[in-house]
Amino acid sequence: MALKIPRLRHIADLRALLFTALTIYLLAVNWSGCGRSLWSILAAFPFTFAATIIAHNQMHVPIFLKRNWNHFFQCCLSFATGQPPTGIISAHNERHHGLHQSEEDFVRVSIVSNKKPFWGLLEFPFASIAEMYRRKPSDLKRWKDSNANLYRQAIRERLLFYGVGVILLIIAPIKTILFLGLPWGLAQACLITINLLQHQNCSHQSKYNHSRNVTGGLSNWFLFNNGYHTAHHLRPALHWTELPKYHDSISNQIEKDLNHPSLLNLVSAYFTRDR
Repeated sequence: MALKIPRLRHIADLRALLFTALTIYLLAVNWSGCGRSLWSILAAFPFTFAATIIAHNQMHVPIFLKRNWNHFFQCCLSFATGQPPTGIISAHNERHHGLHQSEEDFVRVSIVSNKKPFWGLLEFPFASIAEMYRRKPSDLKRWKDSNANLYRQAIRERLLFYGVGVILLIIAPIKTILFLGLPWGLAQACLITINLLQHQNCSHQSKYNHSRNVTGGLSNWFLFNNGYHTAHHLRPALHWTELPKYHDSISNQIEKDLNHPSLLNLVSAYFTRDR
């Protein structure tokens, strides 16, 4: 019987596979202590953060042509990011995109609109998570009745991830918290917080001026073009490799001060612009 090689929708997603494998490798090395070093500990966070972007992209545009390979990849992403990817759908795909900046959007900037920049940035992930857990309906209950495939995949991801997580906590609780829980938590918090940087003080009712963009090549290479946020909101089903071209086609419609040359410039502008 011939071995069937999984087919990617876009060859560029080989980088996503490599990053995911490297993230899991770094986390495993740090947890086990076999080959752990200062460099592996420091590298774990940025690669875990990159993996959260990969998971985000996967839930918009699955990288494999076959469903089973996507299911397997999403189970792997659970361990790279610290969250089953299907958990993104309700809060992000449906609410942040479909109900952008409304009261139903758990990452709406109005949650911390009365805060000073530093405290707003610090509080935002906690406020967003609290909002989500307080108001988010049960995905599993809804999907069980409306989408059997998604329901089964969500069950698979959660049983595997939380089952292994409990075992790791029993075996080595301190190592699991330090070398898995900490990078996972920081990466997820940064993923949530970047929404504040990308949307605060924007015209949320505008077609083109609802988001801030990072156009620099380095951060977009490492974070899979997540910087082209206006383009992503306008066409969320567009593959990440196509976002720069689409951004260029609409850039004359976007206010110039919403485009930032680097991620560092985006952060700096958040603290220095008039509010």
